[in-house]
Amino acid sequence: MGRSILGERLERAGPGRDTGSHKKWWNLAMVLAAAVTGRIFIRRLLRRVRTISGDLAEINVSDEPAQITQQRDPQEVTQLVDNINTSLDMLDRERQFASNIAHEIRSPLAGIRVTVEQATAHPGEADYPRVLEAVLRGVDRLEALSTALLLVDRSRAAQADWEQIDLCELVRQEVADRKDPISIDVICTPDVRVTAMRTRITQIVTNLLDNAQRHAAHQVQIHVHRTDGNARLAVSDDGPGVPEKDRERIFDRMYQLKSISQRGRPGIGLGLAITRDIANAHHGAVWVESSPLGGACFILQLPIAAAP
Repeated sequence: MGRSILGERLERAGPGRDTGSHKKWWNLAMVLAAAVTGRIFIRRLLRRVRTISGDLAEINVSDEPAQITQQRDPQEVTQLVDNINTSLDMLDRERQFASNIAHEIRSPLAGIRVTVEQATAHPGEADYPRVLEAVLRGVDRLEALSTALLLVDRSRAAQADWEQIDLCELVRQEVADRKDPISIDVICTPDVRVTAMRTRITQIVTNLLDNAQRHAAHQVQIHVHRTDGNARLAVSDDGPGVPEKDRERIFDRMYQLKSISQRGRPGIGLGLAITRDIANAHHGAVWVESSPLGGACFILQLPIAAAP
């Protein structure tokens, strides 16, 4: 009877031990498989990172615009490549901007040099009032470029000296201080307030009104109102307008739209780029569309200021 009971207990214990052993071996196998899979994944990931690093090194050596080619990578690597390509695109734009600025600076300097050298070579024949006028035009061009470059840098300033601004009040003051060949029609909804840097928003108004005065035929209008929880400032003119294909490119630095209707000195291709930089720094946007007056309508949109 005793042996029978012991045998039954051993029989019951035997399968349990086998099951526990199988579980341990299975868990060990799973851990080893995960380790091998992880090692393979890490090797592939490191190989991909080395490839990306090599591509970046080649781009730096070639000094030519280029992008990292996307592959069937994990999401994190895909995001990394996207961020790298965005940075490369920004660097390329900055490089192109620097090249354009160098060209723009070189042109007036070359003009000044030629004018002065000719006057120096033939001092008895030189028309000195005209020589001085030509030199002053070159100096004006250089001064405009240096001012615009300072504004490009300042448009990215940190949020300092921000305040609540009544857009209508700011616009009316700016228009009153100007002396333009074409009168400006101001249409304002009262108490449209934004939180912003006053000097920067004033610069936007100046840039947009200068642009409108340059291209308008007979009418310029500025309209301030609210829409969908935002403040909008629209500057319209009755000039030739902006072709749809150029409506994004005109905000690029140094891009100048060729227009048959243009008064005063030509722009330097930085005003609208500065305007967009300032708008972005204020969590806003700026774009151009067709104007009710028949020309272009530039629209600045900013968040409405929170109630005090």
